[in-house]
Amino acid sequence: MRSVFFFLCLFSTLFANSMSAEKPFAFATTPGKLPKEVVPTGYSIRIVPDIDKLTFSGTETVKLSAHSPVHRLVLNALELKITGASLDGKALLESAIRIDEKTELLTLELPSQLAAGDHTLALSFSGKINQQGQGLFYARYQEQGSGTKKIMLGTQFEATDARRLFPCWDEPVFRARFQLTAVIPENWFAVSNMPIESERKIARGKEVRFAATPSMSSYLNVFVAGELDLIESQSGPTQFRVITTKGKAEMGRYALEATAQILKYYNDYFGVPYPLPKLDQIALPGGFGGAMENWGGITYYEAALLFDPKNSSAETKQNIYEVLAHEMAHQWFGDLVTMAWWDNLWLNEGFASWMGTKCTAHFNPQWEVWLRRNLPRDPTRRVGITKEQAMEGDARSTTHPIQQPIATEAEANSAFDDITYKKGQSFLRMLESFLSQDVFRDGIRQYMATHKFSNSTTADLWNALSESSGQPIAEIAAGWTEQPGFPVVKVKRGEGGKVSLTQERFTINFRNAPPLEWKIPLTYSIDVGQAPVSVLMTGKSAHLQNIPADRALKLNVKGAGNYRVEYDEPSWNLLLRTLPQMGVEDRVDLLSDAWALVQANRASVSRYFELVDKLPSSTELAEREQIINVLDFINRLLIGRPEREKFQAYARSILRPTFDALGWDPKASEPATAGNLRASLINALGDLNDQEIIAGCRERFKRYLTNPQSLQPDLRPPVLAVVGRYADEATWNQLHELGLKTTSTEEKQNYYDALAGAIDPTLVKKTLPIALTDELPTSRAIFLVSRVARESDHPDIAWDFAKANMKALLTKTDALGANRYAPSLFTFFSEDSRANELKAYGKTNLPAESATEVAKAVDEIQFRSEFEKRLARQLSDWIDSQSKRK
Repeated sequence: MRSVFFFLCLFSTLFANSMSAEKPFAFATTPGKLPKEVVPTGYSIRIVPDIDKLTFSGTETVKLSAHSPVHRLVLNALELKITGASLDGKALLESAIRIDEKTELLTLELPSQLAAGDHTLALSFSGKINQQGQGLFYARYQEQGSGTKKIMLGTQFEATDARRLFPCWDEPVFRARFQLTAVIPENWFAVSNMPIESERKIARGKEVRFAATPSMSSYLNVFVAGELDLIESQSGPTQFRVITTKGKAEMGRYALEATAQILKYYNDYFGVPYPLPKLDQIALPGGFGGAMENWGGITYYEAALLFDPKNSSAETKQNIYEVLAHEMAHQWFGDLVTMAWWDNLWLNEGFASWMGTKCTAHFNPQWEVWLRRNLPRDPTRRVGITKEQAMEGDARSTTHPIQQPIATEAEANSAFDDITYKKGQSFLRMLESFLSQDVFRDGIRQYMATHKFSNSTTADLWNALSESSGQPIAEIAAGWTEQPGFPVVKVKRGEGGKVSLTQERFTINFRNAPPLEWKIPLTYSIDVGQAPVSVLMTGKSAHLQNIPADRALKLNVKGAGNYRVEYDEPSWNLLLRTLPQMGVEDRVDLLSDAWALVQANRASVSRYFELVDKLPSSTELAEREQIINVLDFINRLLIGRPEREKFQAYARSILRPTFDALGWDPKASEPATAGNLRASLINALGDLNDQEIIAGCRERFKRYLTNPQSLQPDLRPPVLAVVGRYADEATWNQLHELGLKTTSTEEKQNYYDALAGAIDPTLVKKTLPIALTDELPTSRAIFLVSRVARESDHPDIAWDFAKANMKALLTKTDALGANRYAPSLFTFFSEDSRANELKAYGKTNLPAESATEVAKAVDEIQFRSEFEKRLARQLSDWIDSQSKRK
């Protein structure tokens, strides 16, 4: 891309609100609860689990460095009982040991002042093994092949749960070396961050001792144990392993091959080789729902790591690669260099999201990953292209800056959201596009070399990029990371080839929003095929010169920028004329902006559907899925309204020609994305009550019952979903029986998702209680209720069930989801009365830490209420006008 770095106006006061410049990393000034006079340098930990009682006991020795004299030691512990403590070999009185469960602090009062210098703390303790993914947890599962019920152990420590397994300085700035020893049954295999150093038989099984880790943050520790299998390979000095429960190791072959490819790419990109001797990819059948970047031992929910060539879909294969690339990027951004405090979590997650997508796109360009429609495992979260998911939330009054103050553990857990991950990713992509790939990479390499085995702040990253680019990166970036929201750039053509640009804050359902400004790295092109131009818009308004009046001007080339564009009518009409020649990235960008303008009440729905109507016929995955996403949202919004049937017929008329062009069966000449699009269309048309699609799904399901191989893996999820949606009790029972029998987490998820989509109220009430059983892993059981709320057309039944069983359901949630679970179930309501109901429920039943999530859900309900009424009127007028044209 040709870049022209110039200022469209003089630098002036950019922001309406003042933003304090962040400082580079310094240990002493890093936020946190823990005193910094004493720091740990090394832990030696021994854990003895009791599988029958689901408890554990442990001991640890911690090497300390006191920088100044102190009278007490303060560290973290939660749900632990301290059974003994000594300092430098001298036992502390029981009365000197105090745990505050509210602050999660362990205080050891010392009999005399501790002098500056090196010391040794010894602790003994006990705790519980949890069913949810917090601290040390257990996972029950059916063994592959035999179907025997088994149990295994795993850990999940991010953000602040290492303190549930052993007392520690559990803040990211307190890096130390960790050496773990564990006692496990003799037929079990154990995994941790480092290779096994020694193993010996003892009376209760065997004792496994692992080598000490490099200096790292406490939340990056990992321990997994059970009856496990593995496959392995080697590349240079690094051993790769995929570790699974018995009988599933070979399904890790694809992940093993991808790991070697990704690691080689990252070793080169970051300029710092992966520093550990091994990298394990560990598949867990339950306990937690995603993936965790523990250094040298990454854990994954099974379905995110294991690929069965005979039974897994292409979508699963793509998911696996993307998750691998994300978690492996963390081995540098997050593990080798760790954010100093949780207010800079985006340095971990936003960067890993961007880097993982960049790597995936590099090796798999056919997947179009930058434009991929994401389906979060939590059904209450927004669906769509990554950038769009973040922008929709960022346009609301309940948003927050990428960098946000974090004071408590609850706030740290709540920071793992779309703004942190996806806005962070989108901003980095925009910045790289503006600076150029080579300049950006040089800055990253410098950042890594400077801060490896240490911590950092956002200021450190900006300094490195400024040195590599010669640009004032901190000034450009401040508006994007230190203030909420994003801009819309309004385009207006004038005389003599002059085009006026003005920026303002883009909002949805947010009246009287504080006005803000950004330094916007703009890109634009004139007509299709001309080289894009990059400019930096530094003020409220700017101008482009010599733009021919009869040629289309497209801003935000390929949609790489994190801003909206609102065109005046002449500019819009010129763009519509060039649609057939325009690339898919730019067409998707226009569609996304048009729909956002409709949501924001800046345009009628006719603006969006006029654009859809003008698109050339195509089977482009990204373009069709953007349309599917909008049609799906409208279809759900209109539940119970008389306009829904007419809308469904119109929506089918948009999607059916694309499906007819693809057909049910794949063709040898079709692109790699065709299978994904076919599946999306079957799902969407089934939801839109296409009787031919429904009949086709039922016919294929009938054959599948007697011959599972008759249904291609790509078609299984949508066919099962459509069959489940319109199921009678006999069909529901067939699906349930299949779900109970299978030992594949991927297949099990398909069957239970189908159950959750049933629209018969009797079957809805039959599905919901499954969430209270152990049929599904806890991380999936908890979302069964959410999926019913989303898919069944009966969010009211789902909420009534959840309200009656909230205590039991919350025992299955992890720390990251506890505060948002109840409020999230309201996000499918469109009645104002539900907003009042949630506020009242929150006051009497939810902790104060849930207030932000309550506010988000209330905002969503209020938006849907207003939008539903507005959209119903506009849709009716538009569909009638189209009927008259025909």
